[in-house]
Amino acid sequence: MTNKAHRHVLLTYLAVMGLATTTLGGYVACGAQTYRVRVDNDVEFKSNTSLGESNLFGVHSAKGWTNRLPIHFKTTDSMSTEMVTELKTAMATWEAAIGKQLFTYDGTEAKHGPDFAELYSPLADNVNGHYLDPNWSASTKKPNTVLATTIWENDAHDARYITKADIRYNTETYILGNTLTEFSQGDRTIVDLQSLALHELGHLLGLSHISTEQDRYSVMNPALFIGEGMITRKLSKGDLERIRSIYGVGDASKADALDYADNSK
Repeated sequence: MTNKAHRHVLLTYLAVMGLATTTLGGYVACGAQTYRVRVDNDVEFKSNTSLGESNLFGVHSAKGWTNRLPIHFKTTDSMSTEMVTELKTAMATWEAAIGKQLFTYDGTEAKHGPDFAELYSPLADNVNGHYLDPNWSASTKKPNTVLATTIWENDAHDARYITKADIRYNTETYILGNTLTEFSQGDRTIVDLQSLALHELGHLLGLSHISTEQDRYSVMNPALFIGEGMITRKLSKGDLERIRSIYGVGDASKADALDYADNSK
């Protein structure tokens, strides 16, 4: 992004394991924290440059990756096969919502959270990566209560589009896995990776937080419950509407996300 690029700070309601979003110098980061903070002015623009939001609340990038699909991504080689599977399952849920391919896996890379000098460093390598951070606080300068952070960069010429993104996961404080079969250990709490990735991928795709007052069952609510048995793996009807506002619907026969949405709520 140029020096004239947008800079804004977006803070939303943070609930128990809630989430915070921050934009700095054209870069955006999302993370989750274990306390609750209410911010009256949750969006503050520091320049006249628009982020390119759509008219639909809960969408931060109106065009997302529509000119760059599918999104090529890699995972750190420190992710287990089971973790990669959970990540891909979360991706498949978003793909089912629109009936088209969003992601393609390019394998692993020998990069890890501690390899990056600061929070936004991963954006410099032009690889859309998923990294584990065992040195979370030192690597990201974020509180150790933060679950994960999604960072992305908008197109300098048309901020409606996203050009690159990375997700960094806090493995210093948390165990990431399947909370239906795995357990917390010592002072490290188990976090459902599929649930966490579903939320963070929503940001990566162009969605912002949505309050519980607006959509109580959205995976983009600024709250994530952690611990044994705690999962959030279904999209709401509102999630479907918002993601389709960006990417439309491809093969309608494949857009079966209503099977994922909890229609009873």
